[in-house]
Amino acid sequence: MKKILYIFLSCTLLIACDLEIPDNGNLDGNWQLRQIDTLATNGRCDMTYSYVYWGIENQLLQVRDIDNNNLRIFFRFKRESNELTIHSPYRVITKDELTPVEDTEILLPIGITGTEDHFIIENLSSSSMILKNVDYRLHFRKY
Repeated sequence: MKKILYIFLSCTLLIACDLEIPDNGNLDGNWQLRQIDTLATNGRCDMTYSYVYWGIENQLLQVRDIDNNNLRIFFRFKRESNELTIHSPYRVITKDELTPVEDTEILLPIGITGTEDHFIIENLSSSSMILKNVDYRLHFRKY
């Protein structure tokens, strides 16, 4: 009787521990920033040879700018249909230390305009992505 009770409790516990993992589809993965278009001036900045990468998984976005002293910033994000909102940026100081980003100047070279930014997903496939916020259109390739 004890064995049956233990099996029953184990099964109940496993069923109750159902984790909800968001399905980001093609958004998940590693992306290289290839081009930034400035909407106000129709200017284009070729970023093909830059080392700016976005890593997206679950509800976490890591932005890395290797050319800028290996700058790493983590954001939380929320995706609803064709809109992507990033918020709560934290800069990596050391392996074990994060600090909130308050100076948004470090975000501008990577196409992010503030500590909370809203993007429209203009294109998203298994190999490319285009995001547009108020000031910029960002072109990515998946690698």
